[in-house]
Amino acid sequence: MNTLEPIQENTKAAIDPAIAQTHNALFDTWFPIEQLPIPPAIAPDIAKLATEVSAGMLQAFSQSGFFVVLIGLTDPSKLPFYAELKLSQNPAVQAFLKATGGYGGLDKSDRQPLFSYLFDGELAAVTAQLAMQIREAYLSGIWDLPLAVPITEIQAPQVFVQNPEIYAKRHAPVIPPSRLRYDCATKTIQHQDGAIDYLVIGSGPGGAAVCHELQKAGKRVVLIEKGPFVVWGSMDTRSYSRLMFRNDQASTINNSVIFRSGETMGGSSTVNIDLAFSPLSGTIQSRIGQWISNGLLDAEAYSSEKIAAAYQRVRQDIGTREVTQDELNRDNLALWNGAKKYGIDPSLYHLNRFPTGLSPSPVDDKLDAARQLLLTAIQDATNPLSVICDATVDQIQFTTQSDGKTVQATGVSLTLNTPWTDYGNTVVDPSNLQIPSGTTVSIAANNVILAAGTIGTTRILLNTAKNTPAIANSRIGKGLILHPSFPLIGVFDQTINLLEGLDSATFVEAFGPTPGFIYETMGGLPAYGALLVPGNGQDVYRAVSQFNQCAGFGTMLVDTPSDDNFVTLDDQGNVVVQYNLSEADKQRFRAGIAIGIRMMFLAGAKQVIIPSNENFLNQENFDPMVGVTLTDMAQADLVEQNLEFIPNRTLLTAAHLQATNKIGLSPDRGVVSPNQRVWNVLTGEEIPNLYVMDSSIFPTSVGANPMQSIYTFAYIFCDRLLQGLSQKATLASTSAR
Repeated sequence: MNTLEPIQENTKAAIDPAIAQTHNALFDTWFPIEQLPIPPAIAPDIAKLATEVSAGMLQAFSQSGFFVVLIGLTDPSKLPFYAELKLSQNPAVQAFLKATGGYGGLDKSDRQPLFSYLFDGELAAVTAQLAMQIREAYLSGIWDLPLAVPITEIQAPQVFVQNPEIYAKRHAPVIPPSRLRYDCATKTIQHQDGAIDYLVIGSGPGGAAVCHELQKAGKRVVLIEKGPFVVWGSMDTRSYSRLMFRNDQASTINNSVIFRSGETMGGSSTVNIDLAFSPLSGTIQSRIGQWISNGLLDAEAYSSEKIAAAYQRVRQDIGTREVTQDELNRDNLALWNGAKKYGIDPSLYHLNRFPTGLSPSPVDDKLDAARQLLLTAIQDATNPLSVICDATVDQIQFTTQSDGKTVQATGVSLTLNTPWTDYGNTVVDPSNLQIPSGTTVSIAANNVILAAGTIGTTRILLNTAKNTPAIANSRIGKGLILHPSFPLIGVFDQTINLLEGLDSATFVEAFGPTPGFIYETMGGLPAYGALLVPGNGQDVYRAVSQFNQCAGFGTMLVDTPSDDNFVTLDDQGNVVVQYNLSEADKQRFRAGIAIGIRMMFLAGAKQVIIPSNENFLNQENFDPMVGVTLTDMAQADLVEQNLEFIPNRTLLTAAHLQATNKIGLSPDRGVVSPNQRVWNVLTGEEIPNLYVMDSSIFPTSVGANPMQSIYTFAYIFCDRLLQGLSQKATLASTSAR
C-alpha cells in the first residue's frame, strides 16, 4: 500500500503559505543554491531560473496527487506513520514534529538528517517510500531543461516541429469516409457494410500487426486505442510523458521499480527506443525452444524456419535496419570497448529507425507500428481499417448458452476519453462518430482480439471477470515479468556527449541464455540522470553538472516468473503492479551488475555511479544522504556482496512488461490456450472467438526486448488464424499433450 493513501485532502485548494514554505524548503534541500559551485558569472541567472522553476513545480504539485505529500510534511500529524514517529528518539525527527509548519519550519541543519532517518531509520520500511517519492519528484523537476541546459551546457532536444498544428494539417493522413455509424439511441457503434469480423483492442506491436495482416486479407477490422492518434513526424514521441501510462510516472506499488508503457497509437513502439532484438537470437530462441518442448507452442508453426520467414516480413514492413559501426558515438563505445576488454563480444542493434539524416521529419526518425503498419490499412479506400482512438475498453461482452457455462464474445463496451489536443497535432475522432467524451457505448464483432499489452489486456480481463464467471481465471495477472534494468553511469575525463548521435546502438547478450542478463547502451536527459545519482543535492549537482562527460549502459535481468509478482486492480478499478525480486534473481542480478561495473572501468571511466543509497561498500557510520561513487574496479566485488535491492533505496527501471496472461495447457496453468484463445474456466474449453496477442501471453520472459518477437508472433498468429485455426484445445486434450 502506498504510505500516503490515508491522507485525504482537496488537492485543488488554494496553496496555503505554510505549504509553500514546505515546498521552498524541499526545493532548497535538493538544490541548495547557496552551497553549489555555480560559476559566479552565471550565478544570478541560475538563481532567477531556479525561482521560476520552483514556482512552476509548486503550481504543478498543487494540481496533482503529490500535493498530499506537501500537506503531510507541513502538518506531520496527517502522516500515516505519525504515531510511530512520535516514539522515535532521533533528534531530527523530534525537531520536525515540533517545528511550526513541519518541514518548512525545520532548521536547515536538520533537513538532511531527517531524510537520512526516513531512508535508513527504524521505520524505513514505511518511511523510505515517502523519502524516495519526494526525492524523485524534486530532482526530476529541478533538473528539467530550463535549469539543466545552462548548467550542463547540453543542447536542448527539439520535441515538436515548429508550428506543430500547421505541420499536422499538412501531413495528416487522408482517411476515407468512415464506415462506422453511431446510434445515440442505443449507444451502439455499427459497421455500415455488415458484421465486424475482428475487433482489435490496442495498437501496439501486436495489435498493429494483427490489424495490418487481417485487413490485408480482406477482413472487416475495427481497432480501438486508448491513447491519442499523433500525426507522425509532428513530434518526437519517444519519452514524451503524455503518451504513456500514468504520464510516465508509473511504478510498482512499493516504488521498487519505475516502469514505462505506451498509451498512444502505436503503443510502446511509439514511445520506446525500440531496440530490435531478433527473435532468432540465441537468447530468445532458447526460450522459444523451451516453450515448444513444454507443449505451449505449436512446434511446426514456431519452427526456426517459420520464425525466420515471419521475421523477414516484419523487417520489410517495419523497415528494421542494422546499425553500422561508424554510427557509434562515445556513449555506445563505452559498452562496446568495455565488453571487448572484458573478453566478450558486443553486438550492434537492429533499430526500427530511418538511417541517420534520412527521416522526412525534422524531429522524429521512428519507424513505429502506427506509421509502418496502420496507416496503409487506415487509408485503403476499398476496405479501410476503422479506428476508434481516445477510448478505454471497459469490458468484453458475451452471450451465454443454456448450460450457463458456455460463452461466446459478442463485442466490448468502451468509454470515450477527452482527446489530447494541446498542440493541435492529433487526429481526433478519425471515424467521425461525434460521441461526447465520457459516454459509454458498445460495439459488436464476430471475434475479439485483445492486444492492449501486459497492463491493458490484464485490466480488461480482470474487469470482465467481475461479471463473467467463465473467464474469472485466478491466473489472470500472475507471474509478471518486468526485465528490471540497473543503470550504470561512467564518468570519464573526456567529453562523451551522449545526446549526440544514436541514443542506443550496442548490446551484449553473451550472458543472455544463461545465467540470464543482458547489457544495453542507455542514455537520457539530465532529469533522468539526476535520479540515478545517490546522495544529497550537492552530490547530485556535482555529478549532473558533468553530464557531458558521462556515459551509460544498463544491466537488464531476465527475471523468473513468480506468482508473488502480478498485476491486479484496487477497489476503485485502478491498476496495481506488485513486484519484488526473488533471492535467486537477486543473486544473478548482482553478478551481472558487478561485471557491468568492471566493463565500465575497463572502458576508461574514472568513476562509476550506481543508483543506490544502500551501504554497498559496507562502510562504517554510513549515511544514505551522502553519495558514494565507485573509484576502483575492485569495488565491484563489494557491490556484488552487499547490494540488497531494497525498495526505495535502489532504483530499478523497466519497459518490457510481459507474461501476465500466459499460454497454458489448462485454465489452472494459464489464461490462454496454445491457440491464444482465452480459457473458459467453467468448461475447461477455449472461448472460440476471444484471443490475446501481446506480450502478456509469453509463458516466461522472452529473454530480451520483446518488440520484434511480438511483431513476429503476431504475423504467425494471423497466418494460423487465416488458414483456419479451427482446432479447439480442451482441458482433456491439452493435459494429454
